Amino acid sequence: MKKRSTTALLAALAVVAAGVFVSLFLSFSNQDPAHVITLPGQGSAVIDTAPEIEEENRQMMQQLTVDATNVQSVIASLSRPENYQSQSELTYFYRDTQHTVRSQLWKLGNRIRTSQLAEDGSSSENAILTDAWVYLWGGDSSYVRFAREEQDADLYSRTPNYEDVLQLSSTDILAGEIREIDGRMCISVTSKDPLTGEQENWCVLVENGLLLYADGTLDGVPTYAYRMTELQLEQPDEALFLLPDGTVPQ
Repeated sequence: MKKRSTTALLAALAVVAAGVFVSLFLSFSNQDPAHVITLPGQGSAVIDTAPEIEEENRQMMQQLTVDATNVQSVIASLSRPENYQSQSELTYFYRDTQHTVRSQLWKLGNRIRTSQLAEDGSSSENAILTDAWVYLWGGDSSYVRFAREEQDADLYSRTPNYEDVLQLSSTDILAGEIREIDGRMCISVTSKDPLTGEQENWCVLVENGLLLYADGTLDGVPTYAYRMTELQLEQPDEALFLLPDGTVPQ
């Protein structure tokens, strides 16, 4: 995610600077306490479950031994929900300061809608991704459109996802294994960038194939920490996938 071209992202920020923030309300229903996962050093996450997908993935995992040599292919083989909505936090660490980006994501079939949230909860940056195009806007009806790039969803949501693990060079992967995180089966990956020396840890949930958390360190000092804070396996409202002027994206 951090190594890709940021041209489109910079254009999005330019659009946002010209607009006025607008509130986008999304109601996440209460979850059963059994769905709460306590993460190591990163608080907790409320994760909905899909029994059929979980069972399919668990059966596959029972036949495998996961290590650094096959962890990418195993993650790629996991089944994932077709529709869902999630919230996440990504914290960047800069010496003695830190900055947290809170995001929402909605997936409906092959369409994705993302929003970054300002401190007051309003939507500050928005994107809709279709098969061919990405649409970006701030708080008014003006938007810009770009052609999609390969595996670019995390660029516009500004959060990592499981696809980042798949894009790693196999030589950068130090370890891959199955771990248990608060009773949930997780595929754990450790990688190291040979150019920067940054080491990253990733946790992909077996039950849904999605990235639960990730973090990075450089010389033992934290660089970032990501966690999914909430996941609902519900079909998002079609209205979320309309452009700010009310038109349907192509």
